[in-house]
Amino acid sequence: MSAPYGFSEEDRQRDFPDLNKCPDCETFFAALNCPLCGKACPEEMRAGNRKPIKQKRFSGRGNGNGRVVFVPWYLSTWFTLFMLFFQPVIGLILTWMGYWKKHWKIIVTVLVVFYYVGYAFLIGLIGGIFSFFHQEKIPVNTELAREDYIALCETVDAEDLYRRTDEHIDQYVCMTLTVDDILTDELDYESDYLVYYRCHIEQNGKAWEFLVRDWRQTDQINLIKGDVITVYGQVAGNLNIYAASVGDLTKPGIHMLYCEVVPENTTEILAAECVALP
Repeated sequence: MSAPYGFSEEDRQRDFPDLNKCPDCETFFAALNCPLCGKACPEEMRAGNRKPIKQKRFSGRGNGNGRVVFVPWYLSTWFTLFMLFFQPVIGLILTWMGYWKKHWKIIVTVLVVFYYVGYAFLIGLIGGIFSFFHQEKIPVNTELAREDYIALCETVDAEDLYRRTDEHIDQYVCMTLTVDDILTDELDYESDYLVYYRCHIEQNGKAWEFLVRDWRQTDQINLIKGDVITVYGQVAGNLNIYAASVGDLTKPGIHMLYCEVVPENTTEILAAECVALP
């Protein structure tokens, strides 16, 4: 089905093979002499003797001569603009298939390309800025030997650390905690350190909860609920994570680099690095 779309067809050359043609005024007539200028029609311009005119492809709108050409609906201007907005690739194909003038086709193509290049650049810039201001705070001495790192850690008061955690940020601490749950931050799509241990410590008849983030993850989780561990790490301030089992959870946090697991029914301390899957 076609839809009418009015444009001039004056750029197309016309011919009537069954009529003679005047070489001067280009009038078509059936007599031997031109009715306008009176000149006799030469032999090569008579009907049946003229070479067929090679039709040029219409390149755009003319100034209007009353002739109307039917254009397929999918090449109409409104549909091409619609597709340029919602499906730019298809829109560009329709633009170059249609009857727009060549310079408009080039302009539209350049605008679409610049739009998407600029859009991709803007998204990348915003992502870079976001990453810069939300980059992970990694303990500053991750490359220290285990013994040297543990030597820096001090035993702290659990209640004081819980109530004034921001004042202890980056402090090297040593705490003995009980593992209550193993959680994964399900909204963190960039970090390699996603495993958190929700732990508690009892002091003066009260229980204080902390989020311990494992910074030595490799290939497996070797802590289970109920484990009693001595944590060596740095205070991270308040950590916020989301896990389906608990929802949003915010607790004072510790970036744990090493821990010692206290075996059940014994006072012997087995030293082991805490290893966990991201």
